[in-house]
Amino acid sequence: MKKSETLVQFRCETNLEFFKNELRRSRKKRFSYIKNRIQWKYYPRKKVPLFPLNVDIEVSSKCQIKCDHCFRQYMDIRENDFMPLDMYKKIVAECGKYKLFTLKFSMRGEPLLHPDIVEMVQFAKDQGIREVWINTNGGPLNEKLARGLIMAGVDWITMSFDGLGKMYESIRVPLKYEESLNKLKTLRRVRDELNADTLLNVQAIWSAIKDNPDEYISLMKTIVDRVAYNPDMNFEEITLVPDDHFVCPRLWQRICITSRGNYLKCPSDFTMEEILGNVADYSVKEAWDILQQRQRELHLTGFKKESVVCNKCHHGSAKQSKTVDLGKIKQNNFTYQREHEFKGHGLNKNGKSN
Repeated sequence: MKKSETLVQFRCETNLEFFKNELRRSRKKRFSYIKNRIQWKYYPRKKVPLFPLNVDIEVSSKCQIKCDHCFRQYMDIRENDFMPLDMYKKIVAECGKYKLFTLKFSMRGEPLLHPDIVEMVQFAKDQGIREVWINTNGGPLNEKLARGLIMAGVDWITMSFDGLGKMYESIRVPLKYEESLNKLKTLRRVRDELNADTLLNVQAIWSAIKDNPDEYISLMKTIVDRVAYNPDMNFEEITLVPDDHFVCPRLWQRICITSRGNYLKCPSDFTMEEILGNVADYSVKEAWDILQQRQRELHLTGFKKESVVCNKCHHGSAKQSKTVDLGKIKQNNFTYQREHEFKGHGLNKNGKSN
């Protein structure tokens, strides 16, 4: 049985908040959104979509900060580029032709560093992409960029915001807490001024908020629509315990394209150990039907360990249940099983967190 990928992130919201956020996210595309959610959840168990449900596009493999918890600090990702605009438009035009639902500006770099990012968002919306999603550290944000992105029609912005005060600054080096908080508030103010449907989300790693989750969540809910957190990953020393029976749903949901046009099976191939092909040689449809199909077959036939990427991926590691107290919300989630204890990132490393 393939296991759902959605559980690798935990939302801090009540049922009513969830309903309101889903209404915002699906506004003006209600039917296609419901169809997409059904496909996302159930297709990995039964069938392969005709085209990816999500394309992760790395328009920038550059990043301007050095986060304590990020894989970039511990490995060579082998790219440091901006995706050429003509390459981007060729990819996205095909995605529009096949009615791609989600184009996600994400992966290993900071997308807002790309000088053409606003034009890229606008082009994607012009091609009929239903959901254009940006993951950002927020550093490049300013009033002009925030306004440009939201006017271009971006549907979802996730800003990684790991903890409060000194904890944030110990992880998101060299960003400053108050400046980043003001950038987040700018996004909200501009969104509301323009009466846009853009859903605003923040995400944190668990160790950054574990000492004061209620304080963190309460503050963020005054600024954004949705608050979430992720289990910690330790890229400095990978000691995860593999789950040999795991069949990854990502191979039935998405495909990734790096800044140089390399196809990767998923965003967890940080150092491009298994490049499937390149956009110069394969269309997105061909990559999905041929290149990604080979990866699906490895999982289905029990040979996923032949993939060095899958063999050490945190998604395919064993997990252990835990209950966390988020103040107003009690939540059952999990943490990754490790060969020895991991204290977390930033101030946690030195035992200075409260």
